[in-house]
Order: sequence, then C-alpha cells, then structure tokens
Amino acid sequence: SLETKADVTIEAGDGITRIVFEVHGVVPGIDQAKIDDIAAKAKEICPVSRALAGGKDITVKATLKG
Repeated sequence: SLETKADVTIEAGDGITRIVFEVHGVVPGIDQAKIDDIAAKAKEICPVSRALAGGKDITVKATLKG
C-alpha cells in the first residue's frame, strides 16, 4: 500500500514554485534503498514532474512503514 501527500507552494505572480511529494508505503520484499531508487526514477520519468520541473523545486521523500 502507498499513501501519498503533495504540498504545493504557489507564489503570486510566479505560480507554482515548489512541490514536495511524500510517499509512505508498505511494500513487502524491498528495503529503504530500493524505495529511494524507485522514487528517484519516478521523479525523473513522470510526465507531470517533467512538465513542472522548469524552474520549480520538486522534492520526493519516500519512506517505508513497518
């Protein structure tokens, strides 16, 4: 299971300036290093992240629960 939260900062005149995605999951058979790799790859190839990346601060924090 995965639980995802996005905090978005919007500045008057600049629009979206920052996005922080937090993903917490229970994924049998993987460790924190693997979830970090998956999150980094998802950020790199995600079409929404790529569209918003120009000049934006986008952070992805992924952690395993349990």
